[in-house]
Amino acid sequence: MGRHNRASATWSGRQIGWRAGVGILAVLLSVAGITTAAPRADAEVPVAVAAATSSPDSAAIPSVKALDSDQVITDPAWFAAAYAEGFRLYILATTEWGTCTPAARTQPQLQLALDAGLKVAAYTRDPACWQAGIAATGPYSTVLQFFALDIETGSPPLTRDMITGVQGLGVRPVIYSGAAMWPLLMGTSTEFSDVALWDTSTGPLDYPSWTADVLAPRPVPYGGWNDPENLRIGVQQEFERTLNGVRVDLNSFDAAFLY
Repeated sequence: MGRHNRASATWSGRQIGWRAGVGILAVLLSVAGITTAAPRADAEVPVAVAAATSSPDSAAIPSVKALDSDQVITDPAWFAAAYAEGFRLYILATTEWGTCTPAARTQPQLQLALDAGLKVAAYTRDPACWQAGIAATGPYSTVLQFFALDIETGSPPLTRDMITGVQGLGVRPVIYSGAAMWPLLMGTSTEFSDVALWDTSTGPLDYPSWTADVLAPRPVPYGGWNDPENLRIGVQQEFERTLNGVRVDLNSFDAAFLY
């Protein structure tokens, strides 16, 4: 499936190398029959204002709103409304919850999100299902921002084979975990700190005033991440928000990590 060796790179600090080959990617998508939305006039990246819970000695990082969900969504208007509310990234569970069975909703929902102007990414609740999770996306694997390996309570421990397996399918891996969950499965290991972290640090949000800020709440160091040279690239900030009738989790992502 190839992504011009994007998956062979690792995240170091906040440097990225994923923008090369965009023209070639457009040709591949056209051949695959995938339609992506043209750039929209209102698609400016919102710049985060540092929240009170951010690190006081850290400059604000330009951030975007993201949502993750395992829900079935069939209405194109829902994705259009999410875009209008400021979301720029949709992260979809691509297997049936807790299994390696590909979810039939995956490809239609990815296309609906793309049509609305959203970027897309994927995850599976069981990180051992990474291969089935990426396979479920079919030709859309070429437009995934990343595939997240979910390392939390009830998950198997992370292995390097999972990471190289995702890379081998041409997709960029990230690790989803939290400061309380990582030690339970991985102890004090920092072996995987070369892979970008999608952190979780949730609590109630005042949705009407919520502004994307990847530094809020203040990052907690663990696993070799969240020091000034290796900050998380995303943070899950609220669980189970009902957004226009659909349960989603709310996140902020470093805009520079997305391509």
